Amino acid sequence: MTSILTNTAALAALQTLRSVGGQLNQAQTQISSGLRIQTATDDAAYWSIATTMRSDNGSISAVQDALGLGAAKLDVAYTGTNSIVDVISEFRAKLVAAKDVGVHRAKIQEELAQLNQQAESIVDASTFSGVNWLRTFAPIHFMDGPDLTTSLVSSFTRSDKGNVSVTQIPIDLKKISMLNEGGGGILQREVGSLGDIGGFKDSHLLASAHNGHEAHAFTGPATFVGSDFIEFSAVVDAIDHTLFGGPLDPGVTYNNIRIDKAVVDAALGTTDGTVHNAAEMRKVLQMAFDNAGVPAWTDTPAGFTQFGEALEFGSMETLPNFGSSIDLFGFTSNFAGVHPAGFALGLEDAPTHDHDDMLPKASVNFSQAFEISGRATITFDVQIDNGPTQLVTVTRGTVNNALGTSDGRVKDVDDFAAVLNLAVAGTGLIATSADPEFPGILTFRADPTLYPEAGNKAAHFSVTNVKTDPPQFLKFGLAEIDVTTEKYTIDEYIEGIDYMLKKAIASASILGSLSSRVDMQSDFASRLMDSLDSGVGRLVDADMNEASTRLKALQTQEQLALQSLQIANSNAENIMQLFR
Repeated sequence: MTSILTNTAALAALQTLRSVGGQLNQAQTQISSGLRIQTATDDAAYWSIATTMRSDNGSISAVQDALGLGAAKLDVAYTGTNSIVDVISEFRAKLVAAKDVGVHRAKIQEELAQLNQQAESIVDASTFSGVNWLRTFAPIHFMDGPDLTTSLVSSFTRSDKGNVSVTQIPIDLKKISMLNEGGGGILQREVGSLGDIGGFKDSHLLASAHNGHEAHAFTGPATFVGSDFIEFSAVVDAIDHTLFGGPLDPGVTYNNIRIDKAVVDAALGTTDGTVHNAAEMRKVLQMAFDNAGVPAWTDTPAGFTQFGEALEFGSMETLPNFGSSIDLFGFTSNFAGVHPAGFALGLEDAPTHDHDDMLPKASVNFSQAFEISGRATITFDVQIDNGPTQLVTVTRGTVNNALGTSDGRVKDVDDFAAVLNLAVAGTGLIATSADPEFPGILTFRADPTLYPEAGNKAAHFSVTNVKTDPPQFLKFGLAEIDVTTEKYTIDEYIEGIDYMLKKAIASASILGSLSSRVDMQSDFASRLMDSLDSGVGRLVDADMNEASTRLKALQTQEQLALQSLQIANSNAENIMQLFR
C-alpha cells in the first residue's frame, strides 16, 4: 500500500539513521577520550569504583612524597649518629691512652674537650627541614619523663567497609636522641643509679640448716665414787617460731638422765670412775642419753666443727616434732663435798655455742641508701627446696607501697627489709631486719607458717640472679668527663664511654632498619599505584581496536541509512508523476 499521508519506509529509514547516529557519536567519544566509561551514565557501578580508586591513588602518591621526606630525615639522623659513633670510639681510645703511667692528662683532656665539641656540632648539624632527632627538648629527664615519640607516614589504606586511614611508623626518640634539654640523651648521664642496691647487688644466697646443737666448756676432770652422780633433764626438738609468726612446738622432755660411776666406767671401759677430758665426757654423756632414750648425739657428725675441747651435743631429729633443738636443765649432783652442788663438768653452765631453732637463713649487710627511679627495676630469683624458680621484681611502686612514700627512696636496712618483704610475699620467704639472731641485718628466712620444720628437715632456699634494669646507669655525660680529676677513675670513664658507644650503635641500627623499611614502603607504594592504574584501566578504558572497527561499521551503516531514506522519499515523487 502506498500512502501520500504516511511514508512508512521513510520513517523506518529515519529511525535507523537516528540509532546509527547515536551509536556513532558514542564510538567517536570513546575513541577521542580513550574511555569506555567516561561518566556515571555509561555505567554507574564501574564509574564509582574507578573514581574512588583514582582518588586513592592520589592519596598514595601523597604518602609516597611523605615517605621521601621521612627517608631524608632518617638519612640525616643516621649520618649524624654514625659520625657520633666514630667520635665516641676516638674518645675511648684517648681514655685508654690516659691510663699510661706518666702521661700528660691535661693534654689528653684538651683533646677530649675538642672531641666533645665535635660531637655537639654533629648533633646540631643533623637537621633536615627544621627537624632534628638527635637533639630533643623534653624538659624532664628521659628516665623520669613520659614517652617521647614521633612518626613517619607509612601508608594509605581503605578497609572492606570503605573506611580510610593513614598508618604511621612510630619512632622512639628516647632511643636515638644524643642530647636532650632535660637530660637522658645517649651522650648524657642517667639518673637513679642503684649502686650496689644497698649491698644486695650480685648476691648469691644459698640457705640450709643442720641439727640443733650446743656446746659447753669442759670444767673437769672429775671422779665418780660410791654414790656420786649427776642428774638432769633434756627437752629435744622444741621450737618457738612465734618471733616469726609461726607455731610453738614444746618438743619432748626426758627426765632423770643420770651419770654415775657405773655409767662412766661402762662408757670408758675403765674401773676408776674418772672423766679426764671433754672427749671422754662426750662418751659418758652419750651413754647417759642412750640409757634414758634421749635421741641425741655427742660425737660430732659429718659437716660439724668440733668447738675445741667442748662438750658438744645435738638432736638426732628422729622425733616427729617441727623443731631441731636440745636443751639440758634441772641439774642436781653429789660429789661428797669434792665439788659443789649442781656441778656437772660444765654441762650446767651457759653454752658457749647454742644453735637451736635451726631455720635456714641468709643475710645481707646493708651498705648505703639508694633510690629506684620510675624506669628502674630490681629482679631476683627465689627457689624453695626443689620447687620452681620464682621471679621477684622490685619497682619504684614496690618501694612506695611498702614505705608509704612517693620518692622510691630506701634509706636504711629497715626500709629495705620492708620493701623486700612485700616483694617476696607469696613466694614462701620472709625478709626482716628484726631477726633476733641477726638484729639490724637484712635476713631472708623460709616463712615458718608455711615451712615450720627446722634443722635438716627444714626447707632450704636460694636467692640468686640479682639484676637491675637498666643493668648499668651512666653516672656522667660526655661533656662531664675530666681525666684531670679523681671524681671517677679512668676505668669508670672507659666503662661509661663503652656504654654510650653501645647505645649509639643501637641507635644507628634502629635508624638504619627504619630507613630500609621506608625505602621498601616507598617502592611498594609506587608499584601499588601502578597496579591501581592498571586495575582502573581494565574497568573503564576503551578497546581502541574494537572501537575503531565499530566506528568504521557505523559510518557504513550511516551511509546506507541515508541512501534508504533517499529511496523512501523518491516513492512520493513517483506518485506525483501519475497526476501529470
